[in-house]
Amino acid sequence: MSAPTPPPTGDSTPDPYAAPDAGSSGAVPGGPQVPPAPPTPYTQDAPYSPQPPYAGQPGYGYAPPRRTDGMSVAALVTGVLGLALIPLGLGIAGVVRTNDPARSGRGMAIAGIVLGALSTIAWTLVILLVAFAASSDEFREGFAEGAEEARAGAGMTLEISDCIAVPEDLTDVRNVEHLDCADPHDAEVVGVRELTEASYPGLAEVETRAEEFCYDAFAEYVGTEYDSSTLSMGYFYPTARSWLIGDRQISCWAEHADLSPLTGSVADSGL
Repeated sequence: MSAPTPPPTGDSTPDPYAAPDAGSSGAVPGGPQVPPAPPTPYTQDAPYSPQPPYAGQPGYGYAPPRRTDGMSVAALVTGVLGLALIPLGLGIAGVVRTNDPARSGRGMAIAGIVLGALSTIAWTLVILLVAFAASSDEFREGFAEGAEEARAGAGMTLEISDCIAVPEDLTDVRNVEHLDCADPHDAEVVGVRELTEASYPGLAEVETRAEEFCYDAFAEYVGTEYDSSTLSMGYFYPTARSWLIGDRQISCWAEHADLSPLTGSVADSGL
């Protein structure tokens, strides 16, 4: 019986559990063949997750969207409207707020400041001009003359002995029609007085003055006291509204009590 033959030196039988050599495909000759794992597919159930960049590759990210600053928008809008100091304040606030990288609108804020400065200068010049004009005697005299001409052109000026057609709307003396006293007419002006106050005295005060003045003017023009006359009387006087366009006149007229037309003048008639 012979002894077992020892394995030859330098046995080339591969070890199935040894690590493969570098550069090999991973298959071990004579050992089990293990196929490589397939790549994981991307699906909606497996959302994409960004991987860190490779060495030498720049990273990337997403910046949040910038919001337009409301103060800057308001500065531009009020500046366009010419609101003077308001866009100035809003524009300065907008410039400060847009220092935040998350806010946009710095250009609108600067535009609001510029427009606000320009409108402030313009309003200042207008105020100074109005103040100068109001303090000028020549301006006031010219305004008074212009108002007087406007009144005359609008039919708001009457004179004693004018024969007129009384308008249906007694508050609108622009419609007073002047007539020839030889022809039938509604009334005849018996008295005229100008009020000289700088400001409107008030409706009650003006009515009281008009009534007192017209009683005296009627008696002097017609030749008899109003209470003893067969004629009736009416009068125009300034209102707060007509005062603003230069109306200062109280005008009194005589007419028939039954409103029948007059013919000829009632001056010194004693009617």
